[in-house]
Amino acid sequence: MHLDLQNIQEISLFKGLSPGELDKILPIIHPVKIHEGERLIREGDTSQMCYIIISGTYMIHYKDGRAFTLNKKGDMIGWSTIASPFTYHESAVALTDGEALTIPVEEFLELMQGDSDLGSKITKKVTEIIRQRIVFIKGPLEDEE
Repeated sequence: MHLDLQNIQEISLFKGLSPGELDKILPIIHPVKIHEGERLIREGDTSQMCYIIISGTYMIHYKDGRAFTLNKKGDMIGWSTIASPFTYHESAVALTDGEALTIPVEEFLELMQGDSDLGSKITKKVTEIIRQRIVFIKGPLEDEE
């Protein structure tokens, strides 16, 4: 997959960012091909990489048996790369061949710390992803009832 500003702007995590902000993000994003059965992350491991789905179907599962699938372009796996304590809260495995964008945790954090406005925007978007995922897995949050 060829990466350019237009491709990146289509991903929900990066929508609304300025071309200058996208120019800062582009160098740390790496496209990868993923094969059916490949384990992307393991619950409890130290966060190394964040994955943004381009194509394919991925099972997210927890040690307690809960599981769900992700398959939409822009879905994020490994959001804990930017959330303390920087360990994966779930495991993920590819159910089909696919493609994803990877962002190494160290580069992601350096970028966000070096540009507080950009870091704030990304953190806000990731927080919404986390909130949606928690509601999906555990049900409505108390303030939503």
